[in-house]
Amino acid sequence: MEIEVYASDPFTAKKEELLSKFSSDYRFQKGDELYVHQGSGRPLKVRLIDVRVHIQADGRLTGELLALKL
Repeated sequence: MEIEVYASDPFTAKKEELLSKFSSDYRFQKGDELYVHQGSGRPLKVRLIDVRVHIQADGRLTGELLALKL
């Protein structure tokens, strides 16, 4: 499944900036903590606040993960 991880506003759960895109079969859950590596600096630690799975018209599954930066 194609996954997109977005930074989120903590009060409205609205998508803000795209942090990462990848393919995975892992079943993400609210509360999971991820480390997003974005270059040579320290990884960005985030906590998932919402997991959204979309079924596309062609039957593909895609996912959006909304995360709070820690």
